[in-house]
Amino acid sequence: MEISAKRDESGEYQLEMGPVTLALPPQVIEALHSVIDKRLNQFSEEEALLLDKKLQAYKALATKMCAVDDRIFQTFAPQITSEQLVTLVRLGEGDSLREKVLRNLSRQNQRLFEEEFELHDKITVQHACLYMEQLVPLIKKAVQRQKEIQQEME
Repeated sequence: MEISAKRDESGEYQLEMGPVTLALPPQVIEALHSVIDKRLNQFSEEEALLLDKKLQAYKALATKMCAVDDRIFQTFAPQITSEQLVTLVRLGEGDSLREKVLRNLSRQNQRLFEEEFELHDKITVQHACLYMEQLVPLIKKAVQRQKEIQQEME
Protein backbone atom coordinates (compact mmCIF):
# COMPACT_ATOMS: atom_id res chain seq x y z
CA MET A 1 0.00 0.00 0.00
CA GLU A 2 1.31 3.41 -0.95
CA ILE A 3 1.29 6.09 1.75
CA SER A 4 1.79 9.77 1.01
CA ALA A 5 1.56 12.93 3.10
CA LYS A 6 0.81 16.44 1.85
CA ARG A 7 0.16 19.79 3.45
CA ASP A 8 -2.71 21.89 2.14
CA GLU A 9 -3.07 25.69 2.13
CA SER A 10 -4.85 25.77 5.50
CA GLY A 11 -1.89 24.05 7.22
CA GLU A 12 -3.56 20.68 7.67
CA TYR A 13 -1.75 17.56 6.64
CA GLN A 14 -3.42 15.14 4.29
CA LEU A 15 -2.34 11.54 4.88
CA GLU A 16 -3.30 9.27 1.99
CA MET A 17 -3.20 5.52 2.49
CA GLY A 18 -4.55 3.85 -0.62
CA PRO A 19 -8.18 4.91 -1.05
CA VAL A 20 -8.36 6.46 2.46
CA THR A 21 -7.47 10.11 3.13
CA LEU A 22 -7.09 11.52 6.64
CA ALA A 23 -6.95 15.22 7.50
CA LEU A 24 -4.54 15.82 10.39
CA PRO A 25 -4.50 19.23 12.11
CA PRO A 26 -1.12 20.63 13.29
CA GLN A 27 -1.81 19.65 16.93
CA VAL A 28 -2.13 16.00 15.94
CA ILE A 29 1.11 16.17 13.95
CA GLU A 30 2.93 17.68 16.96
CA ALA A 31 1.56 14.97 19.27
CA LEU A 32 2.50 12.27 16.78
CA HIS A 33 6.00 13.74 16.42
CA SER A 34 6.53 13.80 20.19
CA VAL A 35 5.37 10.19 20.59
CA ILE A 36 7.65 8.97 17.79
CA ASP A 37 10.57 11.00 19.13
CA LYS A 38 10.06 9.63 22.63
CA ARG A 39 9.95 6.05 21.35
CA LEU A 40 13.06 6.43 19.21
CA ASN A 41 15.12 8.08 21.93
CA GLN A 42 13.94 6.02 24.88
CA PHE A 43 16.46 3.42 25.97
CA SER A 44 16.27 1.20 28.95
CA GLU A 45 19.37 0.95 31.10
CA GLU A 46 19.87 -2.61 29.88
CA GLU A 47 19.77 -1.52 26.23
CA ALA A 48 22.24 1.28 26.91
CA LEU A 49 24.67 -1.15 28.58
CA LEU A 50 24.37 -3.59 25.69
CA LEU A 51 24.98 -0.81 23.17
CA ASP A 52 28.03 0.38 25.11
CA LYS A 53 29.40 -3.18 25.25
CA LYS A 54 28.97 -3.50 21.50
CA LEU A 55 30.69 -0.18 20.92
CA GLN A 56 33.68 -1.19 23.06
CA ALA A 57 34.02 -4.45 21.11
CA TYR A 58 33.89 -2.54 17.81
CA LYS A 59 36.53 -0.09 19.08
CA ALA A 60 38.84 -3.00 19.87
CA LEU A 61 38.18 -4.50 16.44
CA ALA A 62 38.89 -1.20 14.71
CA THR A 63 42.13 -0.81 16.63
CA LYS A 64 43.22 -4.31 15.57
CA MET A 65 42.91 -3.24 11.93
CA CYS A 66 46.11 -1.22 12.48
CA ALA A 67 48.05 -4.50 12.56
CA VAL A 68 46.75 -5.68 9.20
CA ASP A 69 49.30 -5.70 6.37
CA ASP A 70 49.06 -2.80 3.91
CA ARG A 71 48.43 -5.14 0.96
CA ILE A 72 45.44 -6.65 2.73
CA PHE A 73 44.18 -3.21 3.70
CA GLN A 74 44.42 -2.10 0.07
CA THR A 75 42.01 -4.87 -0.91
CA PHE A 76 39.78 -4.20 2.10
CA ALA A 77 39.29 -0.43 1.71
CA PRO A 78 37.61 -0.40 -1.74
CA GLN A 79 34.96 -2.87 -0.52
CA ILE A 80 33.50 -0.47 2.04
CA THR A 81 31.69 2.85 1.83
CA SER A 82 33.28 6.14 2.83
CA GLU A 83 30.96 6.38 5.86
CA GLN A 84 32.05 2.93 7.01
CA LEU A 85 35.72 3.83 6.56
CA VAL A 86 35.31 7.07 8.52
CA THR A 87 33.48 5.19 11.27
CA LEU A 88 36.22 2.57 11.42
CA VAL A 89 38.90 5.26 11.71
CA ARG A 90 36.98 7.24 14.32
CA LEU A 91 36.54 4.13 16.46
CA GLY A 92 40.20 3.15 16.20
CA GLU A 93 42.56 4.05 19.04
CA GLY A 94 44.85 6.99 18.24
CA ASP A 95 45.85 8.17 14.77
CA SER A 96 47.59 5.02 13.53
CA LEU A 97 44.53 3.67 11.68
CA ARG A 98 43.93 7.05 10.05
CA GLU A 99 47.56 7.14 8.92
CA LYS A 100 47.23 3.59 7.56
CA VAL A 101 44.12 4.58 5.59
CA LEU A 102 45.79 7.65 4.14
CA ARG A 103 48.94 5.69 3.29
CA ASN A 104 46.93 3.10 1.36
CA LEU A 105 44.70 5.44 -0.66
CA SER A 106 45.50 7.27 -3.88
CA ARG A 107 46.00 11.05 -3.63
CA GLN A 108 42.51 11.72 -4.97
CA ASN A 109 40.93 9.23 -2.59
CA GLN A 110 42.98 10.71 0.26
CA ARG A 111 41.39 14.10 -0.40
CA LEU A 112 37.93 12.53 -0.59
CA PHE A 113 38.54 10.65 2.65
CA GLU A 114 39.73 13.82 4.41
CA GLU A 115 36.58 15.64 3.26
CA GLU A 116 34.37 12.79 4.48
CA PHE A 117 36.30 12.64 7.75
CA GLU A 118 35.67 16.35 8.38
CA LEU A 119 32.06 16.12 7.21
CA HIS A 120 31.25 13.22 9.55
CA ASP A 121 32.87 14.67 12.64
CA LYS A 122 30.00 13.47 14.83
CA ILE A 123 28.40 10.07 14.52
CA THR A 124 25.74 8.50 16.68
CA VAL A 125 26.42 5.31 18.58
CA GLN A 126 23.58 3.66 16.67
CA HIS A 127 25.10 4.55 13.30
CA ALA A 128 28.54 3.44 14.43
CA CYS A 129 27.16 0.07 15.51
CA LEU A 130 25.19 -0.30 12.28
CA TYR A 131 28.23 0.40 10.10
CA MET A 132 30.46 -1.85 12.15
CA GLU A 133 27.94 -4.71 12.02
CA GLN A 134 28.15 -4.46 8.24
CA LEU A 135 31.97 -4.43 8.39
CA VAL A 136 32.50 -7.43 10.68
CA PRO A 137 32.48 -10.08 7.90
CA LEU A 138 34.98 -8.08 5.83
CA ILE A 139 37.21 -7.48 8.85
CA LYS A 140 37.13 -11.20 9.65
CA LYS A 141 38.29 -11.96 6.10
CA ALA A 142 41.10 -9.43 6.40
CA VAL A 143 42.25 -10.86 9.74
CA GLN A 144 42.08 -14.41 8.35
CA ARG A 145 44.19 -13.35 5.37
CA GLN A 146 46.67 -11.69 7.75
CA LYS A 147 46.97 -14.95 9.73
CA GLU A 148 47.58 -16.88 6.51
CA ILE A 149 50.37 -14.49 5.48
CA GLN A 150 52.00 -14.76 8.91
CA GLN A 151 51.88 -18.58 8.75
CA GLU A 152 53.46 -18.54 5.29
CA MET A 153 56.32 -16.43 6.62
CA GLU A 154 57.07 -18.84 9.47
